[in-house]
Amino acid sequence: MYLQSLTTTLLLLLSPLLPATAATPISDEYTLLNCPNTTTAATATPAEQLAAWTEFTALMYTEQRIATALAKYVAGKYINHSPLVAATGVNETVAELSAVVPDVDSQLQRAFVGWDAAGNTFGVAHTKVIPRDATGEAGEKALVDIIRMVGTCMVEHWDVEQEVGEAGSGNPIAFF
Repeated sequence: MYLQSLTTTLLLLLSPLLPATAATPISDEYTLLNCPNTTTAATATPAEQLAAWTEFTALMYTEQRIATALAKYVAGKYINHSPLVAATGVNETVAELSAVVPDVDSQLQRAFVGWDAAGNTFGVAHTKVIPRDATGEAGEKALVDIIRMVGTCMVEHWDVEQEVGEAGSGNPIAFF
């Protein structure tokens, strides 16, 4: 008992000399993942999240202003699960996508925001990707990006991509 009391007393006396450390709760992903100050924390309303997602998808897919879209809405420590992009982090993603996007025409088909049972917010974009040097339907792909959001900050990404088959084979309205 005496040792415990002595230890407590010593810690109290030495505490002003110890460097201040504040543990950041794991639930504060907004701060941990380095969200840009142009986004809002987890307190964003569904309307604000939809507005942010709508602007992000317009910049990213329609205007193909990748660096602008990612700088404004994507966390610095963005988690990227895509097999199409080798790196994680916003700067690495900008570099890789900037090399690919000039060679394709991205036609945004649908963009929406939804929530899972745990309350996580996801933005989903369904895109038709056409190589600029392709003729006709050859080389077209259907792409779906799923991005988890914290407030209006994009923090985590998954995608699926599929080649679009020849016209007339299978379902005539497949993919789009």
